[in-house]
Amino acid sequence: MENREKILVIDPASGLERFIGNKKLYCEYLEKFLYDGSFEEFCAAAAMENPVMADEALHTLIGTSANLSLDLLHHVASEAALKLKGNDSPEMIQTIVDMVTEAYSEACMAVREYLEKEA
Repeated sequence: MENREKILVIDPASGLERFIGNKKLYCEYLEKFLYDGSFEEFCAAAAMENPVMADEALHTLIGTSANLSLDLLHHVASEAALKLKGNDSPEMIQTIVDMVTEAYSEACMAVREYLEKEA
């Protein structure tokens, strides 16, 4: 992925803008993100080699990450969804899972750090 270092993992200013400056509400949704389950659904679908279910879960992650300004995850999940289209090779699916897993882990860490800072 090109220029990954220029993409913020989380952009709280943009996220707060989406939540009309309501920091409490933004933090509540960030907390919900940590327990959402979409990532686990994506991994389970990929393990079952079910690209349709994996794509659905990815699109949930894409929407959620966009709404919360988890920019890196949004970028990686969007890229992964494009790569998944029409490609059901186990090797490609595993590559996609690895990409998304790394970005998801970084997003979760950034969310936890932000929530701790704002507590």
